[in-house]
Amino acid sequence: MGSLHEALVNFPRKAQTLVTRWNRGVFRDARRAAAPRIEDSRGPVVRTIETVQTLLTACEIDRLVGDYLSGTRIDQLAGRYGVHRATVFAHLRRRNVPRRPVGLDEAEAADAVRLYRTGMSIRAVARQIGADRKCVRSALEADGSKTRSK
Repeated sequence: MGSLHEALVNFPRKAQTLVTRWNRGVFRDARRAAAPRIEDSRGPVVRTIETVQTLLTACEIDRLVGDYLSGTRIDQLAGRYGVHRATVFAHLRRRNVPRRPVGLDEAEAADAVRLYRTGMSIRAVARQIGADRKCVRSALEADGSKTRSK
């Protein structure tokens, strides 16, 4: 291999790496061991833990889309189907499902204002409605309600 290197003036970088590794004997010793070398009292230890991938069937994706269109929240869908929130959004995008607008609809906003006026905190109202505190605060501001200080 050494004479080949001298014969070529413009030796490619990948070829240089290949020759260097060949000379070090990397390819002769590259066989994996039959069993993992790391062990403890319980037995062989896995070197890397891989993430389990949940693949949804077409029927499950149809149900996911239907649940979303009926008003189920994204985090609830992710928990129900055992996937990440981003995966739920990806399935909805692939099916061309329009995303719901962020915030509270008119009925939810009216409920938030009514509950807040009864003396509940913004956090308690948000938990009751199942929405974010920022959405509740926006609904109160849109209604013109003054928020209580802490």
